Amino acid sequence: ALAAARARLSGSGLPIYNPELELEYENTEIDLTTAELSQTLDWHGKRGARERVAEGGVVLARAEYDARRERLAGELLDALAGYEGGRAAADLAERQSVLLKRFAEIARKRGRAGDLGEVEVELAQLAYAEGKMAAARVQADVADAGYTLYRITGSTDTKGVALPRVPAMTLPITGSPQELGGRHPAVRAARARAQTASAAVRQADLDRRADPTFGIKGGREDDENLVGLRLSIPLQFLNDFRADVDAARSESVQATEDGAQVERTTQAQLQAEQLRFEKLAAAWRVWENEGRGRLDARLKLLERLWRAGELATTDYLVQVQQTLDTESAGLALRRDLWGAWIGWLRAAGQVQAWLGLERQGESQ
Repeated sequence: ALAAARARLSGSGLPIYNPELELEYENTEIDLTTAELSQTLDWHGKRGARERVAEGGVVLARAEYDARRERLAGELLDALAGYEGGRAAADLAERQSVLLKRFAEIARKRGRAGDLGEVEVELAQLAYAEGKMAAARVQADVADAGYTLYRITGSTDTKGVALPRVPAMTLPITGSPQELGGRHPAVRAARARAQTASAAVRQADLDRRADPTFGIKGGREDDENLVGLRLSIPLQFLNDFRADVDAARSESVQATEDGAQVERTTQAQLQAEQLRFEKLAAAWRVWENEGRGRLDARLKLLERLWRAGELATTDYLVQVQQTLDTESAGLALRRDLWGAWIGWLRAAGQVQAWLGLERQGESQ
């Protein structure tokens, strides 16, 4: 689309009308031979108006190109975060499955030794089976996330590509919602669309105006030389083409209103995404400071107490599940934190800036 807009700009600077050559020969009672050269003049400056519209078209195509790149980069980052988060959840589910498998094996041994009742042994086996089913569901979610990543990139090979454990706490480019919203590629595209539509109104008004055609004729009729001049002007009585101008004006109003709506929506979304990220970042800091480091030690302590007979099997399972659920909640919080960060980046139109892709886009 950008290449097509540039081609239209290149053509818009050329004259609108080409000269016409008309030859006539008549051999009846008289011998008539004439040649006429005529040229329609761009009396009202239509070429300049078309060139301004074409220039606006290039600006619009460039803005839409940037917006498309930004949108695709955001989808890529979303997919990568979802895939990595899914694999982390799958690793946790596998760890849970291994833990419950060991628990089930120990329960069987203790059951044969008479240390555990049949009901408790069965409970351990059921817990292991449930853990396997949970791991299978998580693996299915990872497969879905992998499909999304493959749809965008054509590959699920993320070797050598990894997101930081947690995102940055600020945007690459800071500013007020009004400033950031005004720089968003989608907003720039909407503004360019409105400006191009405004220029198209002027073009439509000029296009409806008739241009004169001047011609000069020369030749011979029998033995006499002929010279003549011609002027023709279309008489636009039946159709003055004002409807085309009215349509272009309405489209310009629509583009202006659409642009204002895009800007309002972008600013509102930017504020909402920033607030969402700040809330999740605060929750993550609490998790980092108070909850994250104690889970592995708690699992080991619970197993030691259960083996020593100081903790009933049912209580052990309940507390293990609570501990694993807490760790799973921590992973979910990290995924949500990344989701909020990416949402904030996308709302600010800074995905390419954060990924270092803007310079590559400028060379296109």
